Amino acid sequence: MSTADPVIDVTGLSRSFGGRPAVRGISMRLGRGEVVGLVGANGGGKTTTLRMLAGLLHPTEGRGTVLGADVTRPSQANHKQIGYMTQSLALYPELTVAENLAFRARVLCGGDQAAQVAVVDNFALASVLSARVSELSGGWARRVQFAASVIHRPALLLLDEPTAGLDARTRQDMWGWIAGLAAGGSTILVSTHDLHEAERCPLIVHFRDGEAEGPFTPETFAQRSGAATLEAAIIAEAGR
Repeated sequence: MSTADPVIDVTGLSRSFGGRPAVRGISMRLGRGEVVGLVGANGGGKTTTLRMLAGLLHPTEGRGTVLGADVTRPSQANHKQIGYMTQSLALYPELTVAENLAFRARVLCGGDQAAQVAVVDNFALASVLSARVSELSGGWARRVQFAASVIHRPALLLLDEPTAGLDARTRQDMWGWIAGLAAGGSTILVSTHDLHEAERCPLIVHFRDGEAEGPFTPETFAQRSGAATLEAAIIAEAGR
């Protein structure tokens, strides 16, 4: 995929909290339709990086653009081109599934009815539309949250542990949805602790102690560490 007109083009992004660095020197250049897995131990900086790219945190240092907008001065218009699925459930529990989707559609795509119908069909939500989110199982709630995150067909989709707690069938479905969105041109970053799932990503970025390296193919990263698998390579890197 050409990066001549990149979706993400950032250099040296850093973020500190109370003078303590959380991430340092993150650089990344990605084009349309690329799928990148963010891997590494807890506290490595993956979520902080996603939040900076989403425009929810301002970098302490660094420069670049996300969807053509200055990463240090994110705009409301830019937010409407980004989908961000957080680890924690970001839905209104007292509202029904239909009400949650309608609210997201109003905020992100002007209440587009066709967009609401599309996500209901694509993610097989018809049977739970009238249920309150608080009544859903964890797996159904994650499915609804994913649907709400992509209802506006975002150019950039940021997923933080999207398959956590899901059964095998729903995990498989979600990776199918990710592949379909990428084929349609969405650039997707997936933060995951499941290294078998990370191997589904054509590229990975490895986070360790607030720094990142990559992107690499999973095979290249494993070979560089002299390991047979991505999981073995991550374990070997952690011990260095």
